[in-house]
Amino acid sequence: MWFNFDGKPARFSVYEFTVVTGLCCSELPVEVRSEACQNRLRDTYFKTNAIKTSDLLNKIQKWPRGKPQEVRLKIALVYFLESTLLSSDPKKSVSQFYLSMVDDLETFNRFPWGSVVYPATLEQLQTRDLRSKYANYKEQLKAKGKKATYTLYGFPFAFMVSIFFFVLS
Repeated sequence: MWFNFDGKPARFSVYEFTVVTGLCCSELPVEVRSEACQNRLRDTYFKTNAIKTSDLLNKIQKWPRGKPQEVRLKIALVYFLESTLLSSDPKKSVSQFYLSMVDDLETFNRFPWGSVVYPATLEQLQTRDLRSKYANYKEQLKAKGKKATYTLYGFPFAFMVSIFFFVLS
């Protein structure tokens, strides 16, 4: 993605994303993409398909001392992925695929998460609604007593850091 920053061309590509995040952006493995896994975490600890990020956080915070900490870690990894790296809409359900994949920590940790997170981030940065979101944000700031916010999903922090480095160079 190329953009104009103070009259200078700047780029936010998969290269800059990888440098900033350290996430692997290689091709998604075919066997993982098509694999239909059982969802032991969901079935054992949540018993519903409609799991929100707040449900994950609640489960992590209220984890009993006697229960296996490895399971708590798995839930925390999915929480970090959904709430930080993907900044998913908190009203949407957590990906069942991620919940099933984390059951095998080795596979989860080897997965090229940058190949999922970078396109999600880029999609949000390139959305046509971004200008209207910003214009709406400015209008809300002018209106008294209204809290003005807008949300970018994906991992826009990587974009902000790359801009910071661009400004310093």
